[in-house]
Amino acid sequence: MHVSHSVSYRRACFLAFASLLLSFPCHAQKHTVQPADIAGLRSIETPKISPDGKLIAYTVTTPMPAGKPRNTHIWLVSTDHSSPARLFVSGSGDDSSPAWSPDGRTLVFLSNRPNPLASPGSPFHFSVAPGNYRGDIPKELIDTSSSTPPTQSQTPTPQQKDPQPQPPVSVSSGDNEGKDMQLWSISLDGGEAQPLTNLPGGIKSFEWSKDGKQIAFLRTDSDTPEESARKKKKDDREIIDGEYHFDRLWLYDIDTHQARLLSRQDVNVDSIDWSPDGTGILARVSPTPRIDDYWRVSVVEIFSTSSGEITQVIEKKSGYETPIYSLDGQNISYSRFTQKRITDEHFIRNLATGKDIRLEDKLDGTLYEMRWLTGNRLLVNAFVHAHTEAHIFDPATLSATQLGHLTPTALDFDATKDGSSIAFLSETPTQPAEVTVWHAENTTVLSDTNPQTKNWALGEQREVQWINPKDHRIIYGVLTLPPGYTPGKRYKTAIHIHGGPEESFTVGFSATWYNYALLLASQGYVVLQPNYRGSSGQSIDFTEANYQDGGGGDFADVMAGTDWVIQQGYADPDRMVIAGWSYGGFMTSWAVTHTDRFKAAMAGAAVTDVYSMATTTDIAPSYLDALYNVYAKSYKDLDLHSPVRFAANCHTPTLVLHGGADVRVPLSQGQEFYHALRFLNREAVMVIYPREPHIFRETEHQIDSLTRELDWFSQHLPPETAGR
Repeated sequence: MHVSHSVSYRRACFLAFASLLLSFPCHAQKHTVQPADIAGLRSIETPKISPDGKLIAYTVTTPMPAGKPRNTHIWLVSTDHSSPARLFVSGSGDDSSPAWSPDGRTLVFLSNRPNPLASPGSPFHFSVAPGNYRGDIPKELIDTSSSTPPTQSQTPTPQQKDPQPQPPVSVSSGDNEGKDMQLWSISLDGGEAQPLTNLPGGIKSFEWSKDGKQIAFLRTDSDTPEESARKKKKDDREIIDGEYHFDRLWLYDIDTHQARLLSRQDVNVDSIDWSPDGTGILARVSPTPRIDDYWRVSVVEIFSTSSGEITQVIEKKSGYETPIYSLDGQNISYSRFTQKRITDEHFIRNLATGKDIRLEDKLDGTLYEMRWLTGNRLLVNAFVHAHTEAHIFDPATLSATQLGHLTPTALDFDATKDGSSIAFLSETPTQPAEVTVWHAENTTVLSDTNPQTKNWALGEQREVQWINPKDHRIIYGVLTLPPGYTPGKRYKTAIHIHGGPEESFTVGFSATWYNYALLLASQGYVVLQPNYRGSSGQSIDFTEANYQDGGGGDFADVMAGTDWVIQQGYADPDRMVIAGWSYGGFMTSWAVTHTDRFKAAMAGAAVTDVYSMATTTDIAPSYLDALYNVYAKSYKDLDLHSPVRFAANCHTPTLVLHGGADVRVPLSQGQEFYHALRFLNREAVMVIYPREPHIFRETEHQIDSLTRELDWFSQHLPPETAGR
């Protein structure tokens, strides 16, 4: 199932290649990779380049033991490599989402560190403009000195510029102390970070205005005093689809230190981007906070920054992509769901004429990342087959120029306005994601966050392709070989299937908890990771090719890849295993109920009963309908896509793993499949990980799940045959 279109399974690499197979040799390493090595990797996110292109701010997250708070801090590195990367913002809390002020002198970020604004006598000031709130803003925070909230056209009074307020009050209860993310700022010249806000419920995301005078942010409604009192008395209840806490749009004024609610409508604001003149905010909006509404029925609208009213509806079927203004405000980039609502297509809209340019007509692959540059040029990144390609697109000439000299993986782009310097995360089969800068056609890796990986035993990785003989579709994938691979020798082989399904495997450092090809290869496996139909990387038609056909053509693509890896002499056909998580778990459970070719399997967070999945998941009904036709009138039609209905055919020892708090693929899906196998006296083990959602967060659980999988495979694979 889909987790995050931005996150998750997506690891890509940029390649200009002229041959069918592309490989990256590895250097001799010291030790076999273990599950604890994977779980212990520090992760990098959100590289943000300064307006002058001289510095990049980014976050580094260090895995912590269970019960310990998340440890994420902001680092800084110079783009000329004149000094090494350094910790810039640290503290006892969790810091994230750094963003440069337009003048480049200040970084604003989110943090849940102890907030001085919550203490009486604080030297800092924050207030909320008067307004008709739902009751979740403490009265003490509301500034009653002005009867009307300031608007962009009003000049702040001297009192607002240099306020002398009553002592601030705490807005955090004992249970929530330090948990809510608030806006903080720090000067590039040094000094301590200073708090900007202290709102109950915290802040999800924010965006600087282009003139640097305001910050727009999204805040989720918090409990009213009445709701909190009911919870305290255990007199609470949850009305499904009847009571929502919306993400609302607010504006914070830098001079007055005051916030005001802009979106008073009961709608969920999901993303925001300021117009260059500051009069409007482009937003992706859904009718409710339900995740299915967020994904499938969102619209693109413009809010007036003075009145908060919606002044224009841009698109009624918004896709995943965050809509953004061009730097001159004449165009916007956005995406729209296709009719089948599996994936989206990307457009440039001219606001004056209303005309669209469809980017898929000019660029290959699956587009997923866009950023405007001067001259109305658009930086676009895309998954292509099993790598990424970045282009600069010119809507005036309808031409695209591919960026050259990028490292194999390029993702999470940020750029100076003129595009002369571009920051991104680079990744290779031997290098985890690191902060990288592209400038003057040269690429430089600036950070070294996980130096221990230089001592890992890693194998060669290749982008490969094969043909499904049933309909002659070309299928791409990633092949990872064990260290010291000997041509002509057949190895134990793992077929590793990604989730989504509209995700893709790509050449890169495949060493996360859910994409662990490098771990398997280091343990002696050949690993094939197929991008079956339904994946990203080819075209919209390819991504939609498994429409209402889960377990059909996509499974045939996987088995064609299985045949290919044997035919090419890599795999020992008698020593093969299969594994996958989410939709990959569905494909695994489908495989073991439709073939006996695998000696062992791991089905993680697997969809196994389509009807019960559709009636319990948080992404029903639209998402499941696209894959399995859940609106079918006949239960038999749904059963045709449900692995549990074919459990009697399973003779493959199967390890079933599931998070106890998974709402995406509820725990019952794993339980149904496990108990069906147990009742049939098939060999199966199920492990439930308490507290874990769809993607595991706790380090010990990540280590345990990977260790169990390796052990399970080792227990059931026959010994290597001499001469193989």
